[in-house]
Amino acid sequence: MDDIMETPLPFRWKPLHIDRYVGTTDLDEHIDMYTTQVNLYTNEDAILCRVFLTSLKGATLN
Repeated sequence: MDDIMETPLPFRWKPLHIDRYVGTTDLDEHIDMYTTQVNLYTNEDAILCRVFLTSLKGATLN
């Protein structure tokens, strides 16, 4: 996991423009929106994993 967290974010990375997932909406839809946003910058699995926690909120983050 340390390797993933040490993977540098792509040049000009900006925060994602999606609502953070709290567990009350469709998870598949959230993941689709998340991957679409990240894939604007990269399709690296390490980045998808590193940034995913920023798309969660509340109990889903814990």
